[in-house]
Amino acid sequence: MQQIKILTYILVLGLSVPSIYAQETGIQSAFNGEWIFEEELSDDTDEQVEKAIKKSGGRATRKKGKNRYKGGPENQAMYDHVSYDEILTISYKKPEFRLTYEEGFNRVFHTDGRGRSVSASGNSAGDNKDFSFASWVNENKFIVESRPLDGGIITETYLLSEDGNQLTVELHLEPRSFMSPIEIIRVYKKADNNPVLIQKGDK
Repeated sequence: MQQIKILTYILVLGLSVPSIYAQETGIQSAFNGEWIFEEELSDDTDEQVEKAIKKSGGRATRKKGKNRYKGGPENQAMYDHVSYDEILTISYKKPEFRLTYEEGFNRVFHTDGRGRSVSASGNSAGDNKDFSFASWVNENKFIVESRPLDGGIITETYLLSEDGNQLTVELHLEPRSFMSPIEIIRVYKKADNNPVLIQKGDK
């Protein structure tokens, strides 16, 4: 009788594990698709850059207008793409992430402890390379740590809303040439052509 109870418990446990795994994978896959930048809900990148410059005792640029701090050496391309681009496409297939930005800039990295490099131009092979890796905090939040070519540091936190249609990205940028970090919050909405509906049972 005792053996039957133990066997029943093992069978129930064995059936429950795939169910939990499927739910987690379903929520994580909701990150996939095209995301559109929502300017009114986000920090102004130029203003945040100026805050960091002034905090270090520097002077802001005399340039005026939007995106006035965008552009620069090729080894700083990653900073521009994560903090200025208005379209972000995410593809996650465990354990690999692929993030695609404007101008075809790609980043590929993994969540299983492997690192993956991308070239300064966004290609997976060729010239000197950046380095990135990711880790899941929970099923709707992951963190990416990167080492751009300039020797700086980028930490990105991606948080998916409960309904799966809003993405909040917290950026902590430490370019080698800056004395103080740049802190930016960027909010994205799911593109109209691929909205997500997360059922209550998926949580």
